[in-house]
Amino acid sequence: MPDSATVTMTYTTSMSDNIVDEVLDRITNLAPTDTPFISSIGRDKCDTATPEWLEDTLDTAASNSQIEGKDFTAAAVTIPTRLTNKTQIMDKVFFLSESAKASKMYARTSELQRITGNKTKSLNNDVEYNTLNSTVATGDESTARSMDGALAWAHANASYTFSATAAGSNHITEIILNDQIQALWTLGGDPDTVLAPARQKRKISDFTADGRLTINTNMDQKKITMTVRIIETDFGTVMVMADRHIAATGSDPYYDTILLYQKSVFKSLTFRPVKRTILGKTADGDKYAITCERSLRCGSKKGVGKITNLSRVAA
Repeated sequence: MPDSATVTMTYTTSMSDNIVDEVLDRITNLAPTDTPFISSIGRDKCDTATPEWLEDTLDTAASNSQIEGKDFTAAAVTIPTRLTNKTQIMDKVFFLSESAKASKMYARTSELQRITGNKTKSLNNDVEYNTLNSTVATGDESTARSMDGALAWAHANASYTFSATAAGSNHITEIILNDQIQALWTLGGDPDTVLAPARQKRKISDFTADGRLTINTNMDQKKITMTVRIIETDFGTVMVMADRHIAATGSDPYYDTILLYQKSVFKSLTFRPVKRTILGKTADGDKYAITCERSLRCGSKKGVGKITNLSRVAA
């Protein structure tokens, strides 16, 4: 039976607004900040909003035997191809009133520094997203310029698409993945990394053809690891990583894309590094802009491939 009612005229906590609030002096933030793609490639600077570079190639290997004492005949030479991209301006803007800056708050000494830190991390996530997914635009007075991200650099001969119309049966398989790795190798590339959205990473981890699943055990920790991170292919070792920022296609159901690449062909370019600026004073507070300007250099499309229209449903 429940306890008897509170004694009449008892002073309880629900009757007082004088009790000190209990608020933990710590802020929890579980928002992701990992950026696998830009963390896996090199970095460089660019000096203009239209960075350009050159790609060269070799003659195709062929039979070559010559007559002794013959006269030499010159053959045509190839001219390096000029490649280009655009820089992309990204920003995070916020307004903070003078009263908010003066207020004492839980779990931080400066609201400005807390917001600045969060917005800077968010901007870095945007850099990862756009360096993967963006498509180039020249830009003008009314349109922002944008870069070609990694997926836009995929070579046509190493791009596998199930069909123009996505379907629930479009599953990544070991054969399809190996075919695209082979296609890049045939072009002259040396693919060493696969970047996959969460559902596709799980499917790759389920590759068990011919009983070749490797189970790593640690007897001290009683831990079994059965996820695929390294694939030994006929064309080299490939690291498989999950990435949260490869954009889905379609609209419920959504479809995924997998990126394959040789890390050395890419460079993340900085035209203007991250900077916080106080904008003109127009109110009782301050408006801040955190900006950066970035681009991506791809030394050769022969090191980039993709697989598109992948179903998210279980195989």
